[in-house]
Amino acid sequence: MQTEAEAFLQRIRAYPDDDAQRLIFADWLDEEGDPRGRFIRVQLALAHLPEHDRAVSGLRVEERHLLATHREEWEAPLRGLVSGPVFRRGFMDEVKVEARQFLRYAHEIFATAPVRHVHLLDVGGSLPAVMQCPYLSRLSALTVYAQHAGEPLARAIARSPHLAGLKVLHLGRNRLADDAAEQLASAPTLAGLEELDLSENEIGETGARAVAASPHLSRLTYLELRENRLGPAGAEALAGTDRLPALHRLGLSDNGIGAPRLHSLARAHDLLRVPVLDLAMNDLTVAGAQTIFARPVSADSNAVRLRELDLGSNPLDDAGAEALAQSANLMDLTVLALSNCNIKDGGMRALANSPYLNRVTALDLSNNPITDTGFRALHNTVYWRALHQLLFSAVNVSLDMRKRLNHKYNRPLRA
Repeated sequence: MQTEAEAFLQRIRAYPDDDAQRLIFADWLDEEGDPRGRFIRVQLALAHLPEHDRAVSGLRVEERHLLATHREEWEAPLRGLVSGPVFRRGFMDEVKVEARQFLRYAHEIFATAPVRHVHLLDVGGSLPAVMQCPYLSRLSALTVYAQHAGEPLARAIARSPHLAGLKVLHLGRNRLADDAAEQLASAPTLAGLEELDLSENEIGETGARAVAASPHLSRLTYLELRENRLGPAGAEALAGTDRLPALHRLGLSDNGIGAPRLHSLARAHDLLRVPVLDLAMNDLTVAGAQTIFARPVSADSNAVRLRELDLGSNPLDDAGAEALAQSANLMDLTVLALSNCNIKDGGMRALANSPYLNRVTALDLSNNPITDTGFRALHNTVYWRALHQLLFSAVNVSLDMRKRLNHKYNRPLRA
């Protein structure tokens, strides 16, 4: 770009989180008749909208048009060095790059754009060197996915002196086991993390306890551990720890939590302390549902914080649905996912007549063999007064009942 523009870009690179610097540059670009100025403004405005409003905003249409028209030009400076660039707040913010390319061309990459999120590819033998690269300090997010690097990856990250600025770390599908979780949990440089994704690995109860006991992860709001081997005790340790006070979402799908040992845990209801909880695909039966949700908890106002719950693809059957319907611990729930749980008309009737689910706004009952008989109870109930989003399978439901359910529960919200 022109030499005059470089002065603006230097400020943006020096202060990548400061929107004011980007708006100043946008003013200059507007004066030059450069559409990039409008693009910066549009993306900054979208970044400050709630996610739902962002999806339906007219600004989204304008953003797509500007990108379709100018993407090739705006991506050209880094073409051949990176792939899959994602623009945020007017600039390339997220890129994929091979580890060797990153080591060789990091200066050019960061001199061209205020990149904040890097996906490292083909790490291989470059792992030790790339984790010692000073340019990692420019990042707020790092992804190393499906590299099958195991414990050496966790150790290299834990020992890197350049990751103190990280807020997001994604290490899915890397054959990380308990020793890797222990390495990450003991790393002071990860104390700024707000989001940690360790999905599709081999972490068990010991690794879960290490994360739960870490003195460095107190800022975590999002922890994803789907498809690991935590078991019920590992799940209990994570949900019940006081070392993760900011935790808002805990992803525990496909972790064997419904194992027989669950029923002997004294504090399985600690899972209720997490506001957003994913327990899908855990072989939870009615006994598991009773152990977690039906036991009385202490009078502590913070004991139950659960607001969103996913129990999809668990063999709850009607008895499990009845156990949920009778649980006073779910009275503050706003989102409930029960897809593919083998719930039939009896379970649907129990849910429909539950006095504890009045705050649920979104209910997923898809892939359950519920017929008109069960859904009639939901349609006629005096409860579920907040429900305005209902997902269900139409296979066993008459056209008339589908229309009635959609009219009552799937109408657009009024402004």
